[in-house]
Amino acid sequence: MRISFFRVLPSLLGAALGAIGANAVAAEGVLDINGHSVLVDATTAVVVDDVPLSPGASLPDKPGLRVEARYAAARAAGGVPAAETVVFSYAVRGPVTSTAPLRVLGQEVTVTADTHLTGVPGGAIGNVALGDHLDVSGYVDGNASLLASFVEYLPTPTPRWLLSGYVSATSIDEISIGPQRVSLAGVTPIDCGDAPALGQYVEIRADGITGFDADSVLDSVTRLACVTPMPVGTPGALGALTGLVGEVTGASFTFGPYTVSYDADTEFRYGSADDLVPGAALEVDGVFGDGGAFAAQGIQFDAPMIRLEGPVDPADVQPGSDGTVTLLGNTVRRAAQLRDEDAIYASGIAQPRQVELRGYLDRRGQRWATRARLRGAPDATDARAGGPVEGVMRPWLSVLALTLDATGATFEDPAGHAIDADTFFAGAVPGAIVEQTGAWNGGDTLSGGVVALIAPLDPPPADAPRLLVVGTLRAGDAVFADGFD
Repeated sequence: MRISFFRVLPSLLGAALGAIGANAVAAEGVLDINGHSVLVDATTAVVVDDVPLSPGASLPDKPGLRVEARYAAARAAGGVPAAETVVFSYAVRGPVTSTAPLRVLGQEVTVTADTHLTGVPGGAIGNVALGDHLDVSGYVDGNASLLASFVEYLPTPTPRWLLSGYVSATSIDEISIGPQRVSLAGVTPIDCGDAPALGQYVEIRADGITGFDADSVLDSVTRLACVTPMPVGTPGALGALTGLVGEVTGASFTFGPYTVSYDADTEFRYGSADDLVPGAALEVDGVFGDGGAFAAQGIQFDAPMIRLEGPVDPADVQPGSDGTVTLLGNTVRRAAQLRDEDAIYASGIAQPRQVELRGYLDRRGQRWATRARLRGAPDATDARAGGPVEGVMRPWLSVLALTLDATGATFEDPAGHAIDADTFFAGAVPGAIVEQTGAWNGGDTLSGGVVALIAPLDPPPADAPRLLVVGTLRAGDAVFADGFD
């Protein structure tokens, strides 16, 4: 039987590492990185935001902070080996240059209920004002946005700024990271060739500038380097990588510097291959190959994926940076990672249309869209709803606050093969991802058609040792609304 490579939930961590309590950093120096236990001891080199941690200093206890843990190529036999290096990092630090949408140094930031906030006034990101200073850690998207896993409010403006992201425009003495212009005058780029090129990932350090706003040019750069958005793994070694999906082509997708391939043996959790859209956040477990190749053994979405399709009236769309679309009774918010190819969230719609949304649920049950498309004329007989099961009373299921009526429907397994109703309902337990394509009654019910078990809620298997783990510091079990745990 092949070893499974999905992460282990904290409640199932092995006794060899001891239990992790409410804090992500246990007394014995164990870190919980996306459910992977990483031991830190006196031999581990720890770096926090490019600065080595002094011997004897405490490890950061900031859930949500991005962490990379690497082990020596030669693993000690028996026992639990300590990580060779552990790196804590941020993506952007500096002033808020927009509040609608939220931008820090020009980078749009998505803050969900899953984002850990520290020191934010009133505990709500909406209380942040222009000119306030924030530290943000999380996932950098290729569209100049961040899916924040950690945000810290800095009551005193920080004199040391940070900007990371993909170069979106270049000129003789200037580059742009999204809307943020950066002057290269007097700057010697590191590992960029003659100059940073379009699409290269850069990390920029700069001195603070008084009165900096959305129209300002960042012209106080002290260091600019072209780097990889994820560390490079050793070919043949196991790894666990967390980030955002880039370009999707066939049975592969870009993921930072990697091209990830998957096949029929790849295990999926909280979604399926059909949910691999640009901007989706997930963890990939598998084997490093040559030239940036990564063969996925398991793919786990960071939050349960949702799918909705059905008729939408113009009044159901509220366009803008904080836009929403109400579809099949679900109000779905715009995430900064949204791919809106038909400008539905950007401009609204002029007449009733069939709309398809893809996205995810955060722990409070808020719906977030990462893809929006028009699918022709409105057709309530060809509606679709998919997400985590909230409750079951055969033949009915509760999903996304809708009733899925399986009376008269046919059933499919995750591979699209026909199964009987007993097999389907055996797997359609609360938390499993299911989808129905059928007729919408204009209220809260879909009926008939095809009901598919997209991702069963299998118990997490035993963990496997990896030479590289990339993810975020975590504390406690993540509990999702709508029955997802």
